[in-house]
Amino acid sequence: MSRARLISTLFCGGLLGLLLSWWNWDRFAEAMVLDPALDEAPRQFQVDEPAFMVHANEVDYRVQPLYNYELTGLVVSFKRFRPGFGIHERWNDYINIADICVVWGDNVRDVDLNAFDFWNLSFTCNYSTRSQADWERFNADQLSNNHILTNDGRLKDEIRKLEVGDQIHLRGWLSEYGQPDGPIRGTSTVRTDTGDGACETIYLSEFTILDSMETGWRRLWWPSLFVLIIALALWWLTPYHKLKGY
Repeated sequence: MSRARLISTLFCGGLLGLLLSWWNWDRFAEAMVLDPALDEAPRQFQVDEPAFMVHANEVDYRVQPLYNYELTGLVVSFKRFRPGFGIHERWNDYINIADICVVWGDNVRDVDLNAFDFWNLSFTCNYSTRSQADWERFNADQLSNNHILTNDGRLKDEIRKLEVGDQIHLRGWLSEYGQPDGPIRGTSTVRTDTGDGACETIYLSEFTILDSMETGWRRLWWPSLFVLIIALALWWLTPYHKLKGY
């Protein structure tokens, strides 16, 4: 094989590997070791806690806990929010750092999640499928979109590591919050509601990634990137006239 052909093969192979890895990055593994806690529905109990103040990015927020809340779920979609971007910036909302959409129960063990598309918008988690059988098998009461509130640097760091397919455990309080004398953002307190107001608003106290999903598509990323870099390096080191006739 000529040097030019080798460079071309390495470049195309590396680029194709990167594209396939990126396209299939969030494809769920066919066999995952699932935490037994994923069989359980979220747990909550009502509390009589005083409201407290949170200060973030020079803005004060009043948080009113309503229920103690604990959830173990499989992440199917998420959206992180950053200061300076989007509707959260326009609303001066700097403690809702992410929305995390999770499933549990039968949706984890008995449903082909790869038959679905999941995606988060600014306030909602959405899902769709072309399979009528999978649609009928899916239990909408075993999915929740969680508005995550915190100003804790350690918890923010954990949220930054989040990937689709992670199995997570969190604790906190289902809460209402808002700026003093401003509008109040509420929370769902049941798992059976839908539409506007159906998301859980959680002031976070604990957040743990129990396990991260490993797939062949994700493992393909770094070898493909390495091959692409090697191809580019060889091309850079090869005088142009040696590639003539390719």
